Amino acid sequence: MNPSTQLSLWQACAGYLKSQAGKSQPLVLQELTRFTSYMGADRVISAIAPLDIEKYCESLEAIGDERGDRLNITKDFLKYLFKEGASEGNLAAHAKLRRVGRRGSSQRKLTKQPVGNQLTPEGYQRLNEELTVLKSQRPVIAEQIRKAASTKDFSENSPLDAAREIQGQAESRIRDLESLLRGATILDGANNQDHAILQRVSVGSKVILKHAMSGKEVAFMLVDSSETDPASGKISDASPVGRALLDRVVGDKVEVVTPRGTVQYVLSKIGA
Repeated sequence: MNPSTQLSLWQACAGYLKSQAGKSQPLVLQELTRFTSYMGADRVISAIAPLDIEKYCESLEAIGDERGDRLNITKDFLKYLFKEGASEGNLAAHAKLRRVGRRGSSQRKLTKQPVGNQLTPEGYQRLNEELTVLKSQRPVIAEQIRKAASTKDFSENSPLDAAREIQGQAESRIRDLESLLRGATILDGANNQDHAILQRVSVGSKVILKHAMSGKEVAFMLVDSSETDPASGKISDASPVGRALLDRVVGDKVEVVTPRGTVQYVLSKIGA
């Protein structure tokens, strides 16, 4: 096995920052620390899978106008890992953003406010687990800062700067998660029953849409944007589909604006 593939993400990030000395910009450091915090600073490079990259890119969609620049920074870092032999495949090929309009991005940012979020039990558990993991990383990050400081390298973009930025990103995410979970409403079975009886779509509803032209059906659950997972059939209430469906009843015709044009659906079922 190539020893380079056993590097931790932290070590690889520090190496990349050194290779970029003299030309790195603040956003580069910010994005790399965000990426490192998300993936786990001590995670071995060889353990990062394409699906991890895809899920990370989904998290960039809530950032706004910077998401394209941040994506390019991440792709350059992933290309560096491949070039240096730290990753066995070119993970940059899996770094992509979905096409979303400005309206959708703006709405998504607004709905990520922590107060009043409605979460499914699964979503609440996932975010709570993320919070636990981040808190468990505090001693690791503190140790990385201690080691970086012991090198006496206080130059711009030094490993110490990266360590402190990672700590800042982690603490910021911890605060966001604590606030979100503290103010969240957890949807239970009774909530879903109410949705079905009232025949009104809301967060937590399971719906079936039928394409108005082809008749093809698609099923998914409408969730808060903080627990969006398209691969598991969970669609954000802030997405074009989610916004079009909120408060609709069975039989309603729903128009969804996509990059390829407007698509018409019929809401054929609400509930399990």
